[in-house]
Amino acid sequence: MAQRTVIEERRKKIATFVSQQEKVDIHTLAKLTNATEYTIRRDLAFLEQENLITRTHGGAKRTENQKLVWQITSVTERLQKNREQKTRIAQFAASLVDDNDSIMIDGGSTTQLMAYNLKEKRDLLAVTNSPDIAKILLDTDDAKVVQLGGEMQRNTFTVSGPEAEEHLAHFFVDKSIIGVSGADLDHGCYAAIPSEASLKRLMLRQSRERIVLMDSSKFGRKAFSLAFPFNMVDILVTDTEAPSDLIIKLKEMNVKVYTV
Repeated sequence: MAQRTVIEERRKKIATFVSQQEKVDIHTLAKLTNATEYTIRRDLAFLEQENLITRTHGGAKRTENQKLVWQITSVTERLQKNREQKTRIAQFAASLVDDNDSIMIDGGSTTQLMAYNLKEKRDLLAVTNSPDIAKILLDTDDAKVVQLGGEMQRNTFTVSGPEAEEHLAHFFVDKSIIGVSGADLDHGCYAAIPSEASLKRLMLRQSRERIVLMDSSKFGRKAFSLAFPFNMVDILVTDTEAPSDLIIKLKEMNVKVYTV
């Protein structure tokens, strides 16, 4: 009984510390609890099963609430979250776009950061549902930009809905670049609202090569609407903190994964 109490107290201490620090490594937790790193790894596995923390490579991070609701946040707010990881993903993803490419680029925080990195591309043709991304790309003399019409979402400042899909269906491009609100291996990638999920799915269908940008915090998270399964994805660009076991499984599903 005494041993069980010690374990419970140690795990409670770990969970509390991680929630306060947001992110922490195993070595720090071992010093905090005066336990071995092997013991800490077992504790983290238990706490993750209880949905109290999320394991990362070499440590743990705070688990966000995972509710099946319309989780719409502004692009401005999302641009500040995980900014470093999103910037790396955006820079690498831009290298996958070549001069003279035609692309569809979905509105979102990581895709917006990517747009800034496309300014050096020559003769780019881009179709987007984001006025912000359209404006960024129009600052490039060589770029041609098609802005989709349709219902404007107030918080995300993107266009979606039947009119946008009808407009989009007229185009077929080399590559689509899509952001998502969350993903799991069993079902695929999620969006906050049904109209956005539907538009993302159509963008993938209207392109030869399908690229998804997703920072590691999105793994294991669900949003309200399932957008598309991973068998519709050719390339996933994420950061180095993405769970290694999930990356292996995605590669087994013939998804080319880049961790940057």
